[in-house]
Amino acid sequence: MSTSFQIFPTRKNKPACDEIIKYSMNLFCRFLQKEKISCDIEITASEVSCEDKVYNSPESLVSNEDNYTAFTLNNEGDAYVFYHKIDDIDKDFWDEELKENKKAKSLKEKIDDNLETGYYWSVKRTAGQPVIVSLYYGYLAIAIAVLTDGIIYSDDGAWDYSSFPIEGIAFENEYLNIEKLSDTTVKESVENWLDILKKM
Repeated sequence: MSTSFQIFPTRKNKPACDEIIKYSMNLFCRFLQKEKISCDIEITASEVSCEDKVYNSPESLVSNEDNYTAFTLNNEGDAYVFYHKIDDIDKDFWDEELKENKKAKSLKEKIDDNLETGYYWSVKRTAGQPVIVSLYYGYLAIAIAVLTDGIIYSDDGAWDYSSFPIEGIAFENEYLNIEKLSDTTVKESVENWLDILKKM
């Protein structure tokens, strides 16, 4: 089982992996300091092909559906970024969201801009990853969204569904802020991960 954040860029630019690492690491380290968690963080990126060939230190995010970008934390675990072309199913999805979801309605212009780009990314965390990855990967999604002026969405339990869609810069203030969470399952998971990390 995995959970994921989808990032819908509104500008056609592929952010550099170094930029993504720097932005996401700054956010994550700030969060750890606030929680009084002492932890050295090292993040590296690699691109993996469908034949499982690994290309270290890619310049930018993956931009085809055959490969994915892996962000590795402390050589312990990975968060994965996949590229997706927008198809009719995605367009139908946004049509439905715009009818029912107030937050989607408020971001209609950005949603339209994303449909013009023709693609989006998903950031995934698979089951069994170290807790540090479980906490970090939302910041990875935020960094990609901010660097592409994009919006974030998730409906598979990565975070509280009622938060989405949301601009990346706004999600910086919500992600890992358990006081704002109404989803008890997600809240319990985050509290458990933090407890484990504080004891390490």
